[in-house]
Amino acid sequence: EADWDSDPKWAYVRARGRPGWIRKSHIRQKSWTYNGLLEFYVIDVGQGDGVLCRTPDDRWHLIDAGRPNSHQMTKKGAANFLRWKFYRDLGMDRIKLHSLTASHSDFDHYGGMLDLLSGELYDGRTFDVEVAHFYHNGMGRFVGDDPLGKLKSGAIGPLPNDHYDIATHDHFIVDLLDDKDSFAAAGQSFSSSFGELAALVGSKCESAQRLSLADGHLPDYAPGESDVSVRILGPVVEQFGRQQGLRRLGSGREWESKTRNGHSLVFRFDYGNARILMTGDLNEESQRLLLSYTNADEFAVDVAKGCHHGSEDVNIGFIKAIKARATAISSGDNESYAHPRPVLLGASARYGRESKTPDGKVMAPLLYSTELARSVKLAYPTSVKLDPDFSGPQEERWFSAKKTKIKSSSTRYRKLDTTPIATDLVYGLVNVRTDGNTILCATMEESGGDFDTKLFKAGVDVEE
Repeated sequence: EADWDSDPKWAYVRARGRPGWIRKSHIRQKSWTYNGLLEFYVIDVGQGDGVLCRTPDDRWHLIDAGRPNSHQMTKKGAANFLRWKFYRDLGMDRIKLHSLTASHSDFDHYGGMLDLLSGELYDGRTFDVEVAHFYHNGMGRFVGDDPLGKLKSGAIGPLPNDHYDIATHDHFIVDLLDDKDSFAAAGQSFSSSFGELAALVGSKCESAQRLSLADGHLPDYAPGESDVSVRILGPVVEQFGRQQGLRRLGSGREWESKTRNGHSLVFRFDYGNARILMTGDLNEESQRLLLSYTNADEFAVDVAKGCHHGSEDVNIGFIKAIKARATAISSGDNESYAHPRPVLLGASARYGRESKTPDGKVMAPLLYSTELARSVKLAYPTSVKLDPDFSGPQEERWFSAKKTKIKSSSTRYRKLDTTPIATDLVYGLVNVRTDGNTILCATMEESGGDFDTKLFKAGVDVEE
C-alpha cells in the first residue's frame, strides 16, 4: 500500500502492516510486485534443505524441499511455507514455480516435493501448483544390485587442476536420468519414495532436465538472458573412453550416501556485484573433485548455503575458496547427526570474509542456522477438555491438569501440569535479499515479531 500524493519526494507506504517512508524514485510504478531484488528464503524444514528463490524477473524457483510433512515433528514443511507465501503473502491463486530443483536424490531434499506436487498438506488443506521445469543431477534411486545405477570402470584424461589428489581411474555411474520419459521408463524399478517423485514429475512438471558443470548456466539464466546469471558449478560428469558418468565417491558401506551427496547440483547466482552459492550436500571428496575442474576463485561468494547441514566432512581448502561473508546452514532438531558441527562453524567463521556495512563499518563473517533461529514458546496447562465421542458440547468434560497424566512414545507417564507444552513456534527462516550492491540477511526475533537484520556491501573486500 502507498499514499503516493502526500509528499513530492517521499511516499508513505505500508508493507505487511508496518508503516514507513520511501523515496518515490525507488519505487517502480509499473508493477507493485516487482522490486528488482534477488530473494532467497532458506526455509526451516528441520533436518533437510529447502530454499525458495525469486529472481528480479519475478520468477520463482525452489531448490529442494526437505522431508514430507508426515516425517516432520511439526507436520509442517516446505509445502506449508510455499502455500502461505503464494496464497497469503502474494495473494495468488496457486503456487507457480518456474523451476523445481532436486539438488540430489536424498529423501531429506526431495521428500517434501511429494507434498508440494500432490498439492495437499498434512492437515488436508489443498492447493493448486504449477511447475514449468524440473532440474536434477541425473542420479536416481533403484531397487536391486545397482542402487544408484550401473557402474563402469574407466580412466579419465588429465585434470585441469591436478593437485587435489583425484584418481584418474575409477568407477562411474552411467545410468543417468534426464527428461520426463527417463523418469517414466528408466529400465529398472525405482525405490518406493523416489518412484512417487518420478510419477509426480511425469504428471505435474512441464519438462525435466539433467544439469551438470558442462551445461554452464541454468536455462534462461545465462549472461545476457536475465539480470541474474546462474552458473552451474557441479556436479562434474566425467568422460572416460567413449562414455560419461558420475564418479563413485567414498568406499565401504558409505559409498552410496557419499556419492549421492557429493554430486549435488551447485548453483552460483550472480546479480550485480553480489554472488550467492547453493551447495546441496557436498562432502570433502566431491569438493576436491569440483576444485579439480574449476578454479577456486569461481566459488568465492558473498553468501553461501552451508554444505550438508553443517557436516564436518568438508575440505578446508574449499571453505577457504568460498570465503563467504555470510553462511546459512539448514539443520534440524531431534536428529542423530549433531548438525551443525563445530568444525564447519569454526571454518566458516575463520575463513569467511569480513564485510563493510553501508556506513563503512567493518563486520565479521556471519553465521546463520535455521535450527538456531527457531524458537518455541512454552506454557504449562491448567485444565484439559475431553470430548471422547466428538458429539457436541454436552459430552465435554473438564479435568484438572494436576490430576491428569500423559505419556509420549519415549517417556514414562508424567503429570500434565508439570509438563511444558509448546504453544507457539517461530520458524527458523533465514532471509537473504540483494539489489546487486547491498545484501540484507534477516531472521525473526524470538518475541515481538521484529527481524534482526544485517546489511553489508556486496563484492567489496574490506581492504579495498
